[in-house]
Amino acid sequence: MEIKEKILIFLDSFEFLTHKKRESIFDRLYNDKFFENFINNFKQIEDIVTYAQFSKMYAEVKNIDTYIEKLKKQSIKTITKFSKNYPKSLENIDAPPLVLYLKGDEKLLEGNNIAIVGTRRPTTYGKTVTEKFARELTLNGFNIISGMADGVDTISHKACLLNKGKTISVLAGGFDHIYPTLNLELSKQIEKNGLLISEKPPFVKPMNYDFPIRNRLIAALSKGVLITEASLKSGTMHTKEYAINYGKELFVVPGNITSSASEGCNALIKDLRINMVTCTEDILKVLKTQPTKIEQKSVQLSIDEAIIFNLLKEGEKTFDEILVNTNFDIKTLTNLLTLLSFRGIIKKLAGNIYSL
Repeated sequence: MEIKEKILIFLDSFEFLTHKKRESIFDRLYNDKFFENFINNFKQIEDIVTYAQFSKMYAEVKNIDTYIEKLKKQSIKTITKFSKNYPKSLENIDAPPLVLYLKGDEKLLEGNNIAIVGTRRPTTYGKTVTEKFARELTLNGFNIISGMADGVDTISHKACLLNKGKTISVLAGGFDHIYPTLNLELSKQIEKNGLLISEKPPFVKPMNYDFPIRNRLIAALSKGVLITEASLKSGTMHTKEYAINYGKELFVVPGNITSSASEGCNALIKDLRINMVTCTEDILKVLKTQPTKIEQKSVQLSIDEAIIFNLLKEGEKTFDEILVNTNFDIKTLTNLLTLLSFRGIIKKLAGNIYSL
């Protein structure tokens, strides 16, 4: 590792330093003897850090090699802005990350990537269209990028993984603080079958302001950004602005005009700043990608499973409604619903509700 890369990783390990301060310290102090001479350099940066902060930094100078080795033992790869494999797509964005922390397949940074983002509280419609687009884009050879938040992000990642694709999650905090915590298992699956990215060291907790900032990476690393459902106040609107500023294709799915969850998407369509899409082929046409023929798999159901399947054709049903209409005992019904959900034939929604 080159000395200038090691310096950036060192500076990046101090939370009290802003991005601008790290750059300023590097510019003023960079030389081959940075660590050996650090104790003598307070005067050069006293307008940037306090003496107490400088002392904390000096106390860690001797530990930099141990720190870097610890990252490696945690299977964390580091890419700095001086690394040969630093993504070209990040070079000219707002405040390009000085250091990227990665878990998984780093080659995906320059892959055939498309972002899917949206509300954390999708309606049934939002869940359905998100899953549909994520599945079909995956089967057409795209890697799905999102932020692993509740709602649209999580649905996108899971649909991609379910269809044997590669998915990328850009985190707002460090790897030690997966958010939401319910997605800890999902993060492990993504690490094995995709890529986790953060511009924060592993020990850093995500703050509220980190989420909209990380969205610039989601937009920059993708060929295009798809918004499946979003309200006017959704954080997705930040990603939309980044996509426009970076010259990315922006795709929006129209929604119910009476639903607040779709107000953001519908407002964008009225502004005529985006590509309105109603099917995956609309996206493929813009990105000049030849569609892949997706075969519909035939599903074999037992007699009992078919009873539940046919009932749900009528629409969503609660567990109790299914119980009353099928006459199964509770244990049998629970097992059947669990198996059908696992096979992806039905979906379990919030409130113990099931649908196709």
